[in-house]
Amino acid sequence: METCSGCGLPSFIGKEHRWEPNGVISLSRSPLNRMVFFESETIDGVIRGIEELIGRPVSHIVIESRARETKRYMQRLLGEEGSFREATEEGSPPEEREKVMARARAISVSMMDIGRAYGYGDGHLGRTWETGDPYPWREELYVRPYSVYFAAADLLGTVEVFEGREMWVKYEEMEEGLFCFRAFPSPHPLELQERLQRRKRYAFKPGDIEYERCDLCGVPLEVSRHDWDTERGLVTNPETGRRMALFGPLALDAVFDDLEAELGEVIPETVIEAMRRYIREAWSNEEWWRDADTFRRMIGLRGMGNLARFEGRRRGLSLTVENSTLHLMMVGTVQALVEMAYRAERSRVEWSLAEDGDLEISVRLA
Repeated sequence: METCSGCGLPSFIGKEHRWEPNGVISLSRSPLNRMVFFESETIDGVIRGIEELIGRPVSHIVIESRARETKRYMQRLLGEEGSFREATEEGSPPEEREKVMARARAISVSMMDIGRAYGYGDGHLGRTWETGDPYPWREELYVRPYSVYFAAADLLGTVEVFEGREMWVKYEEMEEGLFCFRAFPSPHPLELQERLQRRKRYAFKPGDIEYERCDLCGVPLEVSRHDWDTERGLVTNPETGRRMALFGPLALDAVFDDLEAELGEVIPETVIEAMRRYIREAWSNEEWWRDADTFRRMIGLRGMGNLARFEGRRRGLSLTVENSTLHLMMVGTVQALVEMAYRAERSRVEWSLAEDGDLEISVRLA
């Protein structure tokens, strides 16, 4: 993979992404869209935490919700080409089938290459490509996927576009860290068939966060100092040892919206509590007593917004984050970090999210 000669990052990371001074990681070709550079193991950890708190599985909702985003992307990629289904039907011309197979294989390999640079894990084509299977794209193998649920959803969304019909997906861990994902024709869970996602968009406010940047690609050096293992699809924070990934936050926000629509108003509080518990457990070995500037850079580098206000008190903290995203996870994170800093077991949190993206959080120790 081509890398920047200045900092060593995959070249397209700097070409396609901009770490803005307002706490947003924008896309060069689509400035109104954004990404986050975030601890990826948090995704599945919080989903499992939600299931424990409410006492029922939610993975099917998570997978279908994420798959919608993948379908939108793949539909834009294929455009007028549409699905490959006709070329795979019995009696189709062999040369047309061969062309479709080459196209589908090229797309699948390209998506896996991009995923390795983003920290999504080490993806491989399934064994079905070698056995003459009429739909070889239905199987993929991943070593240490960044999120088992999102990897399953990405295959589901891709295969549905390839074949132009409803599918579902199963996965199994064949050995430690190695997962096999398989899609198959099937209707989606009934309760999710007709519902549409809600998408949050707003104009980003300016900011003045300064980064020391690579002279060639412009990526903050704090980002490039992470260990980017593009052969195994792993990005690791050298200070914390935690795994990172670059992904779109709208898909995860949409997951929480879908969970709330299906399961009720208890979901926002449940997400916050699941995130609070996860951070307290996963980050338990770290000493937390950080100043405003450190926290501002921390969330800015992750693309989660700009810390505009930070007021510490004897028994708590209040703050404002402009251009916020993944707001429920941010609330749970702040609550956990305040408890860790004050060495408190519990706290109360109040929050509000304005239409312009301003997130207000107030944590008080119990």
